[in-house]
Amino acid sequence: FEAQAGPDTCISVAMSILKTPATSVQVIPSILGLLLEADGLPAGSDADFVQTLAVLDIKGADGTALCSAGYLVHHYTQAASGRCFGPFNLGQVLRFCRALSSRLESRSRPLVLGSPPGDEQSRTNAAMLLGAYLIYVAGWTVDQVTKVLGEEANRTFVCSWSRKDRPEAKRNLKVSHCWAGVELAKIKGFIDLACLSSDLTTDLVCSKIRRVVAVYDAAWIVPGLIMVCADPVTTALDPNPETFSFLFPEEGGPTSPKSGGRVRWVPSDDSISQYRVPSTPTKAGAPSIVFPESLSPPPRFAEINEDKPEQFENDVDGMSVATVCKEYFNKALDAPTHGDVLGVQKPLDFASFLLEAEIGFIVRTNFDKEPGMPKTGSYQAAEFNSVGLGHVDIQIPDTNGGLPRRNDVAKLLQVCPGLGLQKEGGGVVVHCKGGFGRSVVLACCLAIDRFDLPGTTLLGWARVVRPGAINTPEQELFLQSFAGRADMRKFAGLIANGDASPSTKCGPCGCSLQ
Repeated sequence: FEAQAGPDTCISVAMSILKTPATSVQVIPSILGLLLEADGLPAGSDADFVQTLAVLDIKGADGTALCSAGYLVHHYTQAASGRCFGPFNLGQVLRFCRALSSRLESRSRPLVLGSPPGDEQSRTNAAMLLGAYLIYVAGWTVDQVTKVLGEEANRTFVCSWSRKDRPEAKRNLKVSHCWAGVELAKIKGFIDLACLSSDLTTDLVCSKIRRVVAVYDAAWIVPGLIMVCADPVTTALDPNPETFSFLFPEEGGPTSPKSGGRVRWVPSDDSISQYRVPSTPTKAGAPSIVFPESLSPPPRFAEINEDKPEQFENDVDGMSVATVCKEYFNKALDAPTHGDVLGVQKPLDFASFLLEAEIGFIVRTNFDKEPGMPKTGSYQAAEFNSVGLGHVDIQIPDTNGGLPRRNDVAKLLQVCPGLGLQKEGGGVVVHCKGGFGRSVVLACCLAIDRFDLPGTTLLGWARVVRPGAINTPEQELFLQSFAGRADMRKFAGLIANGDASPSTKCGPCGCSLQ
């Protein structure tokens, strides 16, 4: 599908061509409209002159509704997400763009998209998806999308892992921020949009995205250069047969945390680390921002018997660490191992996966032992050095929102000096315990510096490529406080006298997710 009319002509509220109520917006004349008011024309009702359809009911080539599963964080239950309902992940976005494109190509009459009456969450997700379609398929800019869709751009998403049993914190992520994120990926070449040319190519790309998160609990922030993931030990110990079993090659390398590579480990009450998190650190380098008090506790701790405080040494209510404790299910105890699953290729060990992905450097932001980590702790960094991978620890206490300090960011920028300038050194993977909070914040800091990007745009993109990313409102506001490279370097203390010129220049990475 190619839009023949310019976006500037597509802002008629009356929709005289489609003859729909004045509560609708004509997006593309005679072709596509959006129903804005929840009490307007019911989604799914047909008339002789127009067809209406709920955005989230659009079906793929196989006839299944693309968004029927709703918002999901891989490796976690839907209930663990708390209030969080979106944005949908990159695979869902790409499949939606392809499906809507196919639907409009075969249309017999104009199509008006809507959402179920009174369902504000569906309407917010619908606005984000439609904007992504207009950017990726129709070739619009975020400004053009915002001009046509109006106040839909200001609809908001709750922070990841927001608890339902606590007052909701002020929402900081807007639909327009997500649109800016998907536009960023288009401009910088993070995504090869040729993948939307057919159902097959779209499915291939989406399958690759899914495999990275399903097997390695990882995601690319900048494809080929900056990846985030959970501490690999937590993924290797996951009894899910789809996840990898070994940190290193089985022969000639260090042993796996799984005994003999067999997937049989499920945490018991005493297997969670008893590490006492340090008292609240003084964040002298943190921006002067008034943060909301609401924090998101972890799904793993949701079922803890409060009558037995001895299970943990710390009150988890004030710790963002609670949001990202993996849930290992007893039903997986007898699950087959990777080698036992018929027709499923055994995944590469973690180190080999990184090397194959041309990752050359690992940044660990979590501590060896902290709540939610297995009692045995994290890995030994020297073991990764032995297989040719660089490693550095930039450990950030997971309290008070899990914010990095000035010296943390400065160290990150200094240990990755060539990233984005040359391919010889490979990319970098940043991880924390769960791969959602501290790791994503630092990865975004690195991307802001290397590509001179606004933090708000990176926030929107991170939430799409890594559902569950950015655990706390504090982390959201932290990223949004940076307008670009100059702000980041000033915060890190790497420039003086207001000189924002970096010591070296870098342009788009030129890589694509394909």
